[in-house]
Amino acid sequence: MKLLNSFFSPFAARARVAIYAYDLPVEIAPSGQWLDNFEKSPDYLKINPIGRVPALLLDDGSALPESSVIVEYLADAFPGTGLRPIDAQTAARARLLAHLAEIYVQMPANPLFGQFFVAQRDQQRIESCVKTMEEGVSHLDHFLGDFGLAAGPKITIADCALAPFLFFFAERMVATFGMAPIIEKRPKVAAYWSRIQTEPAVARVIGEMRTAIAKSPMRNLLPQSVEGS
Repeated sequence: MKLLNSFFSPFAARARVAIYAYDLPVEIAPSGQWLDNFEKSPDYLKINPIGRVPALLLDDGSALPESSVIVEYLADAFPGTGLRPIDAQTAARARLLAHLAEIYVQMPANPLFGQFFVAQRDQQRIESCVKTMEEGVSHLDHFLGDFGLAAGPKITIADCALAPFLFFFAERMVATFGMAPIIEKRPKVAAYWSRIQTEPAVARVIGEMRTAIAKSPMRNLLPQSVEGS
């Protein structure tokens, strides 16, 4: 199998957390998503007409798009890993936390991308997005347990979503627009965020994202000290 990847993308990062955490036999390869003129590559669109990364090329030549589907597939394809908890209640909690991170933290952040390169930012729109994201973080705080990780002692499908989304959207995007931190306001989310970054797979993914962001037009997502290091 081969993951068509972008190190900048928090969605591709979601799949890489799963791959790195359990040393899965998946090759990480450049997606080839973009041409030099910043248009989508016809070759990539033949593989994934949605046009987004990541996409997982399966051994039979077919492709799976969408990070949530890819991680779920890996959990099914490698059931002994722990990506999907064995008992029904914990498995449901893992799916719930991944869902909450995607719907209530990541999706409300999407309009902020349009504020990066405009001459004059819409502060009211920014504040509204961040307020909605903060509500999403509060939902995570309510349903997170005291497991160390999101849904138990091992990395699950929940951590694959939470780790890159909290880094990219709830931490870096909020800070970039000069808004007050939202992770540290919620004690369980703050404790989780501190803990999950010590996991080698997550630390590796966040390091890859930082390096890719620093080389991108959106490098102001990073603090100046990190960008210049």
